[in-house]
Amino acid sequence: IAFQSEQNYDQAVEACKHAVLLEPDFAKAYNTMGFSLQKLKRYAEAIESYRQTIRLAPDFAEAYNHLGVLLNDDEEREQASGNFRKAIKLEPEYAEAYNNLAVALKSLEKPLEAIENYEYALKLDPDYMDAYYNLANALRDQGLCAQAIENYKNALRIQPDCAKVHWNLALTLLLSGNFTEGWKEYQWRRSTDIKVIPHFHNCGKPRWDGAPFTGKRLLVHNEQGLGDIMQFCRYLPMVKEHGGTVILESIKPIFCLLKDFPGIDELVEKTENHKPSVDFDLYASLLDFPYIFKTTTDSIPADVPYLFAQRERSEYWRTKINSQEFKVGIVWAGSPTHGNDKYRSCALEHFAPLSQIHGVKLYGLQKGKAAEQMDDLAKTLPIVNISKDFDDFTDTAAAIENMDLVISVDTSVLHLAGAMGKRTWALLPYSPEWRWMLERPDCPWYPTMRLFRQKKLKDWRGLFQKVTEELQILVEDKK
Repeated sequence: IAFQSEQNYDQAVEACKHAVLLEPDFAKAYNTMGFSLQKLKRYAEAIESYRQTIRLAPDFAEAYNHLGVLLNDDEEREQASGNFRKAIKLEPEYAEAYNNLAVALKSLEKPLEAIENYEYALKLDPDYMDAYYNLANALRDQGLCAQAIENYKNALRIQPDCAKVHWNLALTLLLSGNFTEGWKEYQWRRSTDIKVIPHFHNCGKPRWDGAPFTGKRLLVHNEQGLGDIMQFCRYLPMVKEHGGTVILESIKPIFCLLKDFPGIDELVEKTENHKPSVDFDLYASLLDFPYIFKTTTDSIPADVPYLFAQRERSEYWRTKINSQEFKVGIVWAGSPTHGNDKYRSCALEHFAPLSQIHGVKLYGLQKGKAAEQMDDLAKTLPIVNISKDFDDFTDTAAAIENMDLVISVDTSVLHLAGAMGKRTWALLPYSPEWRWMLERPDCPWYPTMRLFRQKKLKDWRGLFQKVTEELQILVEDKK
């Protein structure tokens, strides 16, 4: 225990091993050893050590709790929740076990039970920072932003400088439409604890604050995904108005699409080590601009289109998309590495009812592993796979230009279609990203976009029923 207090976990393990050699039934030593092994990320050994604790002392509540944490991390949710319940049965006022049980229940998609257990943990321990934070996240996922914000602020009352709380408070404020406070809190994403953006900020150069920079070179770097570049490059003409040279750092798939974009003097490719390849005097991130320009929901620069397909590529794809039918480009999956991908992405088979509407022709704009679903369903779902011939987003943009409608889940193609001013339908999960806000059917970032929202978790069937009805009406009106 003394070694653990000094974070000397290797020696703590050795001391515990010696203790159990001297006294083989020493359950507490096995529990202590499990904790040190856990800290050393020797998870399989830690699990066995906790299980040995329980074999020796079936009433050891702490061991059940610790074992549950590891099982939950290993995605053994049911086993994890069972161990937390045993810990609670042994110690009915075990606040940490209630919190951990709630975490497991949330992962098991039982959000209301999770909320109840977070609240009970706080009843037992009103200063339990992690329980306030976890409760706030669960409430936000239910669309209860005001209650979530209150609990984030309770967490900050206990730990004022906790970056993860500030970060999630920012996302919730933005989701609720409170951009003024939201953009301010959003600056916490720069914390090294958050790992949202590449941290080359110790480059010895000042960050741009919105002041005139005539005669200087401003490097604007991309900090998150492709969709973020497409959404926030709209600010670059406003940046250019402050003088100086504007250099945008971009990633390869979208590089050609941004050539000749207004407000960009130089376009450079992002390096793997995040170290800029050009000289510059100041730097900023694309997602700094809403804060710098004091953007509210009423002042979003939303003149579309601001991204355009290349004429020659559009002509090429017009020959490939030569149909008199109502042409609908579809995307059903985002990057599988995205933290919310299991909720934001769906299966291609959900689009099947759209293909049965008379006069509608579906075109697959999907890239990546999920595109293989077109081959799997080739015999049952009529869809033209054009994405297999896309080299980069210049092809995607050219294909979109030739569509009558784009229907997409929350991924980069959705942003591209919106930025091009194309009629676009967004398919959003029950708990959407902050940029889509809540309830409203329109999108202030993209005026030609319509938002379709799940009414309950993972309810793609209900969402597509509404989309199918609306597409039927749209096609009939076009006749």
